[in-house]
Amino acid sequence: MLILKSISIQLYLFLEQISTKLIIKHKNSTSNISWKVYFRIDELSNFKIGDNSSIGFNTRIYVEDFNKKAKVKSKLIIGSNTYIGEFNNIRAGGGSILIGNNCSISQFVSLIASNHGTSKKDLIKNQNWTESNNNIQIEDDVWIGCNTVVLPGVKISKGSIIGAGSIVTKNTEPYSINVGNPARLIKFRQ
Repeated sequence: MLILKSISIQLYLFLEQISTKLIIKHKNSTSNISWKVYFRIDELSNFKIGDNSSIGFNTRIYVEDFNKKAKVKSKLIIGSNTYIGEFNNIRAGGGSILIGNNCSISQFVSLIASNHGTSKKDLIKNQNWTESNNNIQIEDDVWIGCNTVVLPGVKISKGSIIGAGSIVTKNTEPYSINVGNPARLIKFRQ
């Protein structure tokens, strides 16, 4: 009986993923989303993808509100002509992630829109997401190199480049090249 219940849950989750992908594809027939992208979306209206954008296989996308009383609803908006590579981790839970037009996001990139509360009065795992600095904004014409982590409250300005392996903890300047942990400005695009 336990095996049958486990199979039923697996089948339900599989069908949920297929239906989510079909609805997203129907809403925007010019986008290219791999069938191997994993979605967890509370409300499909909180996820939008622009024309001619693509998301590579084994990318995980979370747009969930575990705290239903939160002032900010989770949201992910991806602009047009934007490429999101394979094996990425995009977590808009507890905040919002806005990705502009004509962006390139390489592989193994993590975009994390919010943090857990850190009060010592309760276990961290039991605390809701913080309600400040719970967003990421990536403006147009941005390139984010592989194995980069972008943390909550960051704005990556128009034309910026983030070097591979960087940890982005603060805003970038327009047309800047940033690398390292934490990411820092090394020069401007010419």
